[in-house]
Amino acid sequence: MKDVKPQTANEDKMLRAIQHQIGAYENGIIGCQTMSDIAEKLGADCFPVTLKLYGHPTIIAKDIIPFAPAEPLSRYRNALSGSFSFNKKPCSILVYGANVACGSACHSWLNKPESVLYKTNQVDIKRCMYTSDLPYKVKWAVGGMGLLDFYNPAEEGFSGSYADVLRKTNHTVLGEKNGYIYLMYFANMTAEQINTELKTKKICDKAILLDGGHVAAINGTESFAQINTNQLQYFAIQAI
Repeated sequence: MKDVKPQTANEDKMLRAIQHQIGAYENGIIGCQTMSDIAEKLGADCFPVTLKLYGHPTIIAKDIIPFAPAEPLSRYRNALSGSFSFNKKPCSILVYGANVACGSACHSWLNKPESVLYKTNQVDIKRCMYTSDLPYKVKWAVGGMGLLDFYNPAEEGFSGSYADVLRKTNHTVLGEKNGYIYLMYFANMTAEQINTELKTKKICDKAILLDGGHVAAINGTESFAQINTNQLQYFAIQAI
């Protein structure tokens, strides 16, 4: 998609005003992020949709289904690698429907909560130690490391020997904006760089960092968003 750039001062004024009105990054350039924000505001019938937002492969959807895949991610359309895992099981809070795959934060044994993105009638975020800290009967909940307003790795136990999560590698992110869910893949970036990118570009309002490194994977409907799809995930997230 070619960006639409202003040619006059008044065109720039108009484009920035549109971006301000819809909560997009106000750079005066109409590209995928501004158009996706407009599509969300209009309730356009195009989701889930696979885009590049500032070079980052992204799937935007109305909702998600966390699940345990039986086959590599390539067999699941519009999917992203999921929860933090240990010994082939999720080790962060993970709830889908009536299933509680993991009921405690990954560092609960250190008395450290984690950030959990969850859905009741709307999508919200909360620091939790256990699933009992969540509202009653959530539709789904995915724990990870908090980003944006919840970015404080040390408070969630990601310090010392556990600070490797912050390293420069491939990461996946689950976010929310305008009630839509963002499944994102960030290549070769640190957690701090990802957090700055999300905040500066206004890509999401809420977000958590998921597991990364060799398990980071995405399977969108465009070739640029089909990365590491032969990886068999312990848990994954599918956009719907």
